[in-house]
Amino acid sequence: MALNIKAAIALRGLTATKVAKRMGITMPTMSAIMNGNPTLQSMENVARALGCDVAELFERPAAWR
Repeated sequence: MALNIKAAIALRGLTATKVAKRMGITMPTMSAIMNGNPTLQSMENVARALGCDVAELFERPAAWR
């Protein structure tokens, strides 16, 4: 199951930098979340910042279907 954090961010017309600011984290930390093995808490924080469910961060975005 692949993470689609980058796609979920792009789908909303945002940048990783803007989402990191919403979350109150640094860009290196955001990069680690997007490219690494994030914790459930990190995933919940990303979802909250994007206004979506955590499940969407694992699914293929609707725009790709």
